[in-house]
Amino acid sequence: MPDDPDRDPVPDWPRPHFEPSGTVAELMYVIVGPPPAGGLQVSRRRHRVSHLEPALRVSAHKRADDPAWFEGWFAPPLGAELDTLFLDPDEVRSAGQLTLVRGAFEDPGDLNYLRNTVGVVSAIADAGAVAVFDVHALTWWRPSDWRRQFVDSPSELRIADHVGVVVTDDERHHPGLWTHTRGMRKFGRPELQIRHLPGPYSTSNPAVRDSGDILNGVASYLAQGAVVRDGQTMHLPGFDAVVTFVETPDDADTTRHFNNAALEICDFDPGAAEPTPGAPELLEKARRRRMEEG
Repeated sequence: MPDDPDRDPVPDWPRPHFEPSGTVAELMYVIVGPPPAGGLQVSRRRHRVSHLEPALRVSAHKRADDPAWFEGWFAPPLGAELDTLFLDPDEVRSAGQLTLVRGAFEDPGDLNYLRNTVGVVSAIADAGAVAVFDVHALTWWRPSDWRRQFVDSPSELRIADHVGVVVTDDERHHPGLWTHTRGMRKFGRPELQIRHLPGPYSTSNPAVRDSGDILNGVASYLAQGAVVRDGQTMHLPGFDAVVTFVETPDDADTTRHFNNAALEICDFDPGAAEPTPGAPELLEKARRRRMEEG
């Protein structure tokens, strides 16, 4: 890292709401394309890397070494977005090399581990990547979009860059739709979900958009270090609503919807013995706020 730390300070990514949780934050990225010629070249100024994280592991892989493992990254469900996101998805699927970046971080008190890892991914992608895959968020990036978001833009945490919001019409969660996050494992925090959304299975459904705003807001709070437990209540000032959280056990060994523990966001009724699944009152308040804002 040849840049001068005095002339090129790297902005911190703090966790202002940090509480010790005893959890581990896990990161994993796949950079599709050739590894950097001559080894990894990380710039403090360009990539915003203050230091190379000791817990980070970087490994290069060739298709010929293990074809089934290699091709698994591009097959459904992991590769489901390729055909809609890339102009030439076959260029991604036919790549002969990829680099895996991964690490586990013990209950980090700031988010610099994430910023540094993103910078390492950016340095590898600079070598000529054709795609970047954020494994825990199940999100594919075109290299140009990755550079625009993480290299050309100011260095700051934007939760939507790191956590995906998934909407499904899963009959096991009927009535209504089911929306949840993917990627909170990167912060050592549980996923979030809202069940029983009204309306059609469509991104134009206002309830889907409103639930995404709610999930992103709470996810950002947790990513900044907050700890929320089963049965805890929370006031959401932006919606003038009080909600409660219901824990769902880690499903890593079963359906793998989350590969993580999860918290369902529910309406809070102080007179009820048990939380009611779903958050219709919260979604109604979100709808009213959206209408007021025009």
